[in-house]
Amino acid sequence: MKLTSLATILVVSIFFVNSTFGQTIGRGDPTARKIGIHRGNQVRTVFDNWGVIAQPGDQGPRGAWKYDADGYVGDVSPLVGVLLPVRDYNNDSLITKADTIHSVVITPVSRPGGGDFAPGGGQSWTFEPIPGFANPTLDVKGEGVAMSHLPETWPNFWPDHPDWVDSTGKAEWNGFFGRGQFNADQESYFWMDDNRDEKMFVRHGFLPDSTDPTRKGQALQVRVRGLQWANFLAQDVIFWLYEIKNVGTVKYDETVFGTLVGTYVGGEGDEWNDDVSFFAVRDAITYSWDFDHYIRPSANPRWKPNPSAVGYIAYAFLESPGNPFDGIDNDGDDRNYVNSAPYFQDTDFDKRTINAGDKLILIDDSNNNGDFVRRTIIMPNADTTVFSMGEKFDLSPGVTVLEEGNLTKGTNLNPNATDGIDNDLDGVIDENFQVHYRQFKKDETSEQVLIDTLDPVQFKDYINNVGLNDKMIDESRSDGIDNDNDWSRDPDTGELLFDENGNLIDDVGADGKPNTHDIGEGDGVPTPGEPNFDQTDVDESDQIGLTSFQYFVPAGAITMSDEEDMWRRLKPGQFDVPKSIVNNVAIRGEDGDFIYGSGYFPLLPGNTQRFSLALAFGDDFPGVLKTKRIAQLIYNANYNFPRPPDKPTLTAVPGDGNVTLYWNRVAENSIDPTTKEKDFEGYKIYKGTDPNFIDAFTISDGTGRARQYKPFKQFDLKDGITGYFSASPELVNLTSGVPFFLGDDSGIQNSYEDTDVENGRTYYYAVVAYDRGKSESDIFPTENTKFVAISIDGKVQLDINTAAVIPTAPVAGYVPPKSGEKTVRETGFSEAVPIFDVIDPGRVTNSTYEVTFEDSLVQGVPIAYAYNVKNLSANEVLISDNPNLVAKDGAVFEGVYLSFDNRYQNLDSIKVNTQRSGWNNNDADNLRFTVQPFDFPNLPKGIKDPKDYEFVFYDTYDKPTADKMPGIPARSINTNFEIYDITDPNNPKLIPFSFLSRDDTLNTKDNLILATADTAKLTWFISFAGDSVRIPKAGDSLLISMNKPLTAEDKFKFTTESSSFDPNKGEKDINNVKVVPNPYVVTNVFEQPLPPQIRGRGERVVNFINLPPNSRIDIYTSSGVHVKTINQDGSLENGTVSWDLRSSEGLDVAYGVYFYVVQAKGISEKKFGKIGIIK
Repeated sequence: MKLTSLATILVVSIFFVNSTFGQTIGRGDPTARKIGIHRGNQVRTVFDNWGVIAQPGDQGPRGAWKYDADGYVGDVSPLVGVLLPVRDYNNDSLITKADTIHSVVITPVSRPGGGDFAPGGGQSWTFEPIPGFANPTLDVKGEGVAMSHLPETWPNFWPDHPDWVDSTGKAEWNGFFGRGQFNADQESYFWMDDNRDEKMFVRHGFLPDSTDPTRKGQALQVRVRGLQWANFLAQDVIFWLYEIKNVGTVKYDETVFGTLVGTYVGGEGDEWNDDVSFFAVRDAITYSWDFDHYIRPSANPRWKPNPSAVGYIAYAFLESPGNPFDGIDNDGDDRNYVNSAPYFQDTDFDKRTINAGDKLILIDDSNNNGDFVRRTIIMPNADTTVFSMGEKFDLSPGVTVLEEGNLTKGTNLNPNATDGIDNDLDGVIDENFQVHYRQFKKDETSEQVLIDTLDPVQFKDYINNVGLNDKMIDESRSDGIDNDNDWSRDPDTGELLFDENGNLIDDVGADGKPNTHDIGEGDGVPTPGEPNFDQTDVDESDQIGLTSFQYFVPAGAITMSDEEDMWRRLKPGQFDVPKSIVNNVAIRGEDGDFIYGSGYFPLLPGNTQRFSLALAFGDDFPGVLKTKRIAQLIYNANYNFPRPPDKPTLTAVPGDGNVTLYWNRVAENSIDPTTKEKDFEGYKIYKGTDPNFIDAFTISDGTGRARQYKPFKQFDLKDGITGYFSASPELVNLTSGVPFFLGDDSGIQNSYEDTDVENGRTYYYAVVAYDRGKSESDIFPTENTKFVAISIDGKVQLDINTAAVIPTAPVAGYVPPKSGEKTVRETGFSEAVPIFDVIDPGRVTNSTYEVTFEDSLVQGVPIAYAYNVKNLSANEVLISDNPNLVAKDGAVFEGVYLSFDNRYQNLDSIKVNTQRSGWNNNDADNLRFTVQPFDFPNLPKGIKDPKDYEFVFYDTYDKPTADKMPGIPARSINTNFEIYDITDPNNPKLIPFSFLSRDDTLNTKDNLILATADTAKLTWFISFAGDSVRIPKAGDSLLISMNKPLTAEDKFKFTTESSSFDPNKGEKDINNVKVVPNPYVVTNVFEQPLPPQIRGRGERVVNFINLPPNSRIDIYTSSGVHVKTINQDGSLENGTVSWDLRSSEGLDVAYGVYFYVVQAKGISEKKFGKIGIIK
């Protein structure tokens, strides 16, 4: 695996290989069509599972950037072209007449010139989705395709991995990075095939699979994924990955992959007519922009933030198909490893005269299994005939001239450079002057040089036996070889890497997930499916790169059903320069679209080839180019990207003039997959009145461009890691100087009350966890996504860490649940008594709860480390073994959380409680005492036994001290006092003790050693002192009370009462009912905008607030005509009801004055008022 500057930022992660690809999988079916929406970062787009990005256009944003309405794309769809075997398909019985037939499989894209249908307009001869890869019963707009962050979109099981289910039998995520792996912040997944494309069968009787006559098309099966990361480095790009497999039995000698792009910068109206598109050869991208950098409001009135804020979009071909058979280092990576292969030179493309004694390399590819077997022969001094790759060569020494891939006239390329044959018998297939040595092109009329780039690659010199063992030439992701030697190895040193358990870090088994004990796990050798090997290592593919760009005007100047024309447009070596571009400068915009491709390469039966597309955005050309280069670095590192902590689950509770947020602690225990450390650093809260949080997008990079969001609040772990992340100069350059503030050691919170809100207005919140990064490894800090979206039907779509909430006053007569009260002790003697607090009133029930604890011995002392909560009323355990015994922000259950005084949950806290301890009299001459654990050299140490000890004194000296003590010598003597453990006053226990001296009377300078009641362990060492000492006597007692932590002996109960309605209070509160805004003038902040895909007025709303529960509102015109009745739904926490300014017949009401009457059951009073609606 090659590493670049980003490789120090990116991390090693887990991929998966589909060992059952093509087996027991269904066939493409248009009834399985589904739609999805990607919103994992600044790029948001609708897409479908029949292969088209940015369609259907009425179902979501169309290749939008930053804002849903800011669309840049009309359609993007894959193309796969194959040369069918040369046979007499026309059945004309003329064996000598060979029909060269091509098929280019398309998607059912909706665009000018699109579509390919059976005669009569019936079946679509295109790719169609394969059933089984999504939830077939889900019927929610924009939630059809399976997506990693939406489990409801997943099927019950995956057809390619039916065994990937959890312990409950539910499907685990079928991730690119492995079973249940969520490396990307958003990932989509679907399959499609060309089985419905019956054109070649109908016209020529072609069947792609000799073992299955029911399979039609070309037996091309496609697995598709979309990947997004929210990290600001990758926030302006979305990746699309395609894996195409030949599941038939036919060998395709020439195959080409391509992409058709319909540009549409502006996204609405006729803004398509001034687009410009061009390509950057060295960066392997095509890109588009709006010529006048202005989106006319008449075409798209919702373009944000203003009509002149128009960026660029680039379409980057990150991964192209590999050719592991041609003997050429197509991707130029052999130079990065130990190598001996020569580079192409100009003379390598000279014509070759075959002479006697010359070495000839013959290739046998007849077995269709990818074994292009080469053998060497010597040209005899006589005419001879040889066969190579199925082709016949008649050779005459000194006469026959062979050539391949050379320039024949001007800059015209010899056509045999793309025929898939070794035409010059040197063992190298389709060497190409333009592609492999020097990219050179002139304008046909002006002779002006358009492109001239010298960039030779290496090749295997079969004639001279040089470079034949170079692993990075003809490398393959299916050859069972770790070509770049990076499996479980340090990329810089080559040393083997092991995890904390001594296992090789990549030796996780075929499913890519550790500890599942599947095939290959822990066997010490690479297995397909493990990281950095074959299919999971992008560098183990000899990619042929971008080979064509074909631009056409207008957008309808294409007929996608014309197979031969589509094949011509994808021909390698074709790079059109749009006529709207002169000397690399755009002189006008136009309605132009384009196709770019990568080919040719053979596609053998059972063989899989891949290509990867990135849609990248930027404010201008340098910006989009930088985005693309970052995307390329991410690809080069196997799509590995730093992972943020696990996402917290957020709950938002609306209140009267406030919103309370609370979230769980799952992020705080996240382990970074790279460092194997808990690198959680804090939380950020983002807030906005726009679902895109665009008002918070204010943190700029070094060029002044906004790149990051500013949090509303930030809570930082108290760990001494503060201030801004310290980045190396290389990382500063890569990030353009974007800062990342790690916090100020403010401390972690798991709840927050926002009082800066307005009742009735919608607010959006996101709580994201972030990590600290790692300066020494140049790993930039990362944080969670903040996904909020408005669907086409106006539904708010949220992630687990986001919320949409409208603060509101409760109903008139509202009585909140009791809160902030102590629980009642059932058993135990701890200092702390938990307190229950209500944080979510609407979830509080009438229930009784029991709180218990789990403890463990800490140096012999039981101390609770976790607590449990059980709802006794429902006989349900709500919390089990929760380790967070915290003073605030405890785990929320049924609207309640517990607060613990955790000062006592440690050994240091177990000491004398001076307020409770002392003599039973206040004599100033009483002995003073100090208590500490017994600790003498070479003797057993005493434990900090948290008990209450009472010394009881008598007149007689007949109370013996202990005659044995654990681990120390002891002699029993009679004294006048005893010591009792009275922690449980109902069960006092006699405590054994011994004088350190041979005294029998407690006096100054005496020292006592105490043990546990069962004499099993030593405990305390008590020293007495005093100047003028009063000797204790009968009737005296001394209490030494220790602080006691919570233990398993402690048990508490408490009872909650749900919120309620007080009719007497409601009688008074009904007078607070009012309408806001009043008067209504055109619009107000309480109204929600329409979804970006919908045009129109949008909603009109006024709110009735402070209503009683189950109240009825009757609205009348000024003349007394009844307009509408609205009812409050009975909820106690929400005393607000909205009126959409429509009558009961659904008609908009006229401007004017209206009257209303509010009445409710249980309240005798009525509320009368009026509403003004002003034009």
